[in-house]
Amino acid sequence: MDILRNFIITILTLVSISSVASSTPTDSTWDLLQAVEDCDGERFLDLMSESVRIQIELSYQQLKELVATNPGLAETLLTESGTGLTTWDLEWMTAEDLVSRMLERVYLPPLENVISEEASMRGRNAEVVFTWYSGYSLSIQFAWEESSWKVTGSSLLEQLF
Repeated sequence: MDILRNFIITILTLVSISSVASSTPTDSTWDLLQAVEDCDGERFLDLMSESVRIQIELSYQQLKELVATNPGLAETLLTESGTGLTTWDLEWMTAEDLVSRMLERVYLPPLENVISEEASMRGRNAEVVFTWYSGYSLSIQFAWEESSWKVTGSSLLEQLF
């Protein structure tokens, strides 16, 4: 029985080490870009650092409060966002749903056209720059949080929020 238990513990340890080892800032960038391409707000938010996620969720809550207190202004803001959302839509949406809709208006060149990935690390922080054939490049900053690389900043975030 001890041999079986030790074998299982060894296998689980190796699996968990390999899964952590394969999670690099570059891998996280690919995950983020795939979430953008798929308009997957839930995955997108999962990749955000705690502080960024809190900021996004706070903005979402403020928008919902604005719908309740000043629906005309909220409708104007939603119209200007280009998402096609109305105040009625927002009443039934989660933060993840809203982010998914916002991601629909983000243009990225096709992911298969990425020609270079550059990562630099400094302690528990990293920056990754992806460059496409067209010359377009995107820089994303990360911090090591919750046993994975989480986005702390990017021009992509500034474009969305």
